[in-house]
Amino acid sequence: MQTVENRFIAVIAIIYAVGVAGFIIPALNPLFIWLTPINILGTFVIAWIFHKKWEINHFLMIAVIGLMGFFVEIAGVKTQAIFGSYYYGATLGKKWQSVPYLIGINWAAMVFYTSSLLAGRIKNNWGIAFLGACIMTIYDYLLEPVAMRYDFWHWKSNTIPLQNYIAWFAISFVFHLILNAASKPIKNKMASALLFIQLGFFLILHMYVRLF
Repeated sequence: MQTVENRFIAVIAIIYAVGVAGFIIPALNPLFIWLTPINILGTFVIAWIFHKKWEINHFLMIAVIGLMGFFVEIAGVKTQAIFGSYYYGATLGKKWQSVPYLIGINWAAMVFYTSSLLAGRIKNNWGIAFLGACIMTIYDYLLEPVAMRYDFWHWKSNTIPLQNYIAWFAISFVFHLILNAASKPIKNKMASALLFIQLGFFLILHMYVRLF
């Protein structure tokens, strides 16, 4: 099983490396933008397939966090008071109340990945929540200019407000606290690997978008 998992991680890393080229080469943009929702959902499913110890409470809490993230985003888009003034583009697929369904899955996935990475390494729930929120805010910082370039979402005047990062940190912190209070996150090698692969993916694209 370990060998199979390592092979899957290697294949996913190669797919993301190809994805970098797909986003950088203009002629390939439409295909890779179309594949984005499939990639987000597919990697989340793969992380659960390789989950070593399933606990219903843990799974349900991740699902609840995904729903909470989705409704926070609806409130954010409608009021413009949480993250700042923004709206979603077409890349993330079908929407309800102007918010892609997939954004809830992304919130669930990011909390799942970061909590899996930190599980067993830090005993204090507040410490886990703080580090988890830090990692997720770094992820968002790398993602933001990429998201605007490729029609994930857009900010008013093309300016990412500081308020967005503060909100991301605060909400991520609360989600991690809720997860750790209601269940015990479990180490997941695949989820941890996906987190680092995605951070590397968005780091490269972040630098490309900033330069070009």
